[in-house]
Amino acid sequence: MSLAEVPLVRVETRDFVDVAARARELGCPVPTGIALLPGNFATAASAGEFCYHAATQYVRSAWRSIGLIDDGPDATGPNVPLVAFFGRELRSGPARLVTYALGAVASVLSAHPGEAGAPEIRFDAIVERPGRGSYACVEYRGDACELITLAGTVREILMGSPSPGADDDEGA
Repeated sequence: MSLAEVPLVRVETRDFVDVAARARELGCPVPTGIALLPGNFATAASAGEFCYHAATQYVRSAWRSIGLIDDGPDATGPNVPLVAFFGRELRSGPARLVTYALGAVASVLSAHPGEAGAPEIRFDAIVERPGRGSYACVEYRGDACELITLAGTVREILMGSPSPGADDDEGA
């Protein structure tokens, strides 16, 4: 494979809506630990409008097989990213849980019809920052096999490290 054939991986980190407040507003359970969110969580007018990525049920099954449980709904919708939530409860657990979760997602997306062989997948990791009401969205666009590389970024945000690309010298 030449360099021209290597898929481009894009990772961007941005602020995200207050997940707990939004869930309460929509009348749905507040996610904890690890959960799959609808791709339109921030913009849906009601919980009835939630749209999940087509691979959601397969990711849930893969997560269950490694002991990670998410029992959310399975309604799917067109053209929405797969969205995983990583909550503060994961801070006290082994770092490998985030790696396992992302590995399962990568595996499912690599084999899922419509995703297998696709040059680029859409995946968003919503990460609860230390404190209350602050969340980051790590947007990943690239090869499903490379998704595992987000584990370090997710753990850094969970533990309170500066976001990638943040100015660490602020005030110096």
